[in-house]
Amino acid sequence: MLDFNNPQIWWYLTRASAMVAWVLMTMTLVWGILLTTRILRGADNPDWLKVTHRYMSGLAVVMIAIHIATLMLDEYINFGVSDVLVPFSTTFKPTPVALGIFAFYCIVAIQITALAAKWLPEKLWKGIHLTSYAAIVLVALHSGLVGTDVGTVWYTAIALILITTAMLAGIIRLVIAGRVKPAPRSAASPSDTAPRAAGSGKTAPDTFVARVVDRQNHGGDIAEFILTPVEPDLDLEWDAGAHLTLHLPDGVERQYSLAGDPAEQTTLVLGILNTHGDPAGSAWIHANLTVGDTIVCDLPRNNFKLKPAPRYQFIASGIGITPLRSMLFSLPASREWSLLYIGKNDKRMLFAEELVELFGDRVTMWKTSEKGFRPPLGEMIDPAADVYACGTASLLETIEHNVAPKKLNLERFTPKKRGTTSTGAPIEVVASRSGITTTVAEDSTILEALESSGVSINSSCLRGVCGSCEVSVLAGTPEHLDSVMSDADKDELGVMYPCVSRSLTPSITLDV
Repeated sequence: MLDFNNPQIWWYLTRASAMVAWVLMTMTLVWGILLTTRILRGADNPDWLKVTHRYMSGLAVVMIAIHIATLMLDEYINFGVSDVLVPFSTTFKPTPVALGIFAFYCIVAIQITALAAKWLPEKLWKGIHLTSYAAIVLVALHSGLVGTDVGTVWYTAIALILITTAMLAGIIRLVIAGRVKPAPRSAASPSDTAPRAAGSGKTAPDTFVARVVDRQNHGGDIAEFILTPVEPDLDLEWDAGAHLTLHLPDGVERQYSLAGDPAEQTTLVLGILNTHGDPAGSAWIHANLTVGDTIVCDLPRNNFKLKPAPRYQFIASGIGITPLRSMLFSLPASREWSLLYIGKNDKRMLFAEELVELFGDRVTMWKTSEKGFRPPLGEMIDPAADVYACGTASLLETIEHNVAPKKLNLERFTPKKRGTTSTGAPIEVVASRSGITTTVAEDSTILEALESSGVSINSSCLRGVCGSCEVSVLAGTPEHLDSVMSDADKDELGVMYPCVSRSLTPSITLDV
């Protein structure tokens, strides 16, 4: 039992918490590198791995806080608040202590920006995260110059292990980050076609320019495109279920699911069906986008994340296979799953032959031209599995009637028809960060009203499907009229999509 009246107890707790914090920081750094490089891709779902990463980093901060607190409680050292929080203010080894203080502030900044990542520019919080390498170096120097156990066998062994582990992880990161991109599957090369830029040719902070490195035309008006960033060192960091927004001529934007392996972050595989509708959409892409062309894209977004579950069932119809294919590649071999792929015939079923070859009897192909009827989904849905589905509106409607909401995850190409329950009276919207209050008329959207008042919000589809206009709700109750994710998930996250959604309360406050 700990004797807190013993003055040496604080010295022991200070040493122990410092070493545990150092170990956790190193583990967090290594885990983050393994996540970034996708070395852990066979271990489990990305979400579980990220939760573990956050848990370790949070625990490291707690141990550092204990280390600082026990230093002030140790009567022998007699540190004050300024000694442990203000660099060079202490008379006891001021420089080594300052190194530890700088490391502490680095770690706090990393933790805060990680929690607030969705509200910060991606380059900002990623740049701050890179200071974790500096923090590890500072901690090692601080410990070696101040630690009272320096020179003991156990300390030397632990220090060597931690320093060597961090160095090896950094080397692995550099090697994998600099690896050669996979070659395109077609014989064509970018030089075979004169480069042409689609879209405006200008890039905003959340956009990048990609080049088409491969195009394969399939039957049934389907084309497969492989894009890669023009900037070779661009770090995209996308997970299964993500989509890419393409900026087409005349300001048109279209969203397409990423169908590739998330382990290949810069290999962006798109399967695009020519709907022969809007001439500035898929029809334009099929007619104009060829190998060697460049196109402006938004950074990948993900509203269809693969959540942790012991068992999965994937259901796709037609081109709806694209986001599910990326999920199949991201699952560890030990995870239980099955795929039901529905299509008229081979020409309308992209990746069908490949999926059967790779995954065997886990994949069920249902060709309606051969079967003569649609699959009896009520009998084929696995009640024990979490269901992920993407396809036609009629397919998703049927699945919704057969799967419990908590086990259902859908990706829609077109918005679900949703009726409003509001009276249609004008609503007040407060933009908290901008300090602007505006009124939204019955025939206007929140997005339109805010933009008319000078509040800029990123948007794309304007139909409540892509999720580009996501904003955080600070006060009021939103009326969700979008089709991005379930209403329960949006309420849990505290977000809404103002391009179509409104408010159930007379006033709503948004973090914009």
